[in-house]
Amino acid sequence: MLAGKAYMERHNQVAGIVYKNICTEYGLEVPGTRWETPPKVVENEQAKILWDFQIQTDKMVVANQPDIAVVDKHQKTVVVIDVAIPSDSNIRKKEHEKLEKYQGLKEEIERMWGMKATVVPIVMGTLGAVTPNLSRRLQQIPGTTPEISVQKSAVLGTAKILCRTLRLPGLW
Repeated sequence: MLAGKAYMERHNQVAGIVYKNICTEYGLEVPGTRWETPPKVVENEQAKILWDFQIQTDKMVVANQPDIAVVDKHQKTVVVIDVAIPSDSNIRKKEHEKLEKYQGLKEEIERMWGMKATVVPIVMGTLGAVTPNLSRRLQQIPGTTPEISVQKSAVLGTAKILCRTLRLPGLW
């Protein structure tokens, strides 16, 4: 793998944009810098936001640690969010995989917590390709996250990876 750590940085930058907009929506404290790793749990009377948090379930599920989980205490809903940045040619496949991967967690949350749960995959290609579903998926998430902001972050992350890998002079 040419730039393993950089792939995770790109992923976390995209997830961080979504996370910060969710925190803003619920009046929760937002991390000071874009490099700061969000806390595992932030909470107020309205919502609880989980970042890369392993959700305990009674039954074994395929995946129980999404990138972000948003528990809206008033609406009694949970939004399970997972970000992926595959090659442009694999975006539809990856979106489908994410929906399937977290289906068991969704069912367990609904059963155990008595809340309506939704799985929202945020998938865009390394060069900026998106599925026709991205805009609709972003609207399912509390707060306002413009499609262009996550798309731009993914593409800039790819540019950074290329510059580092090819040892090109530049900003990174």
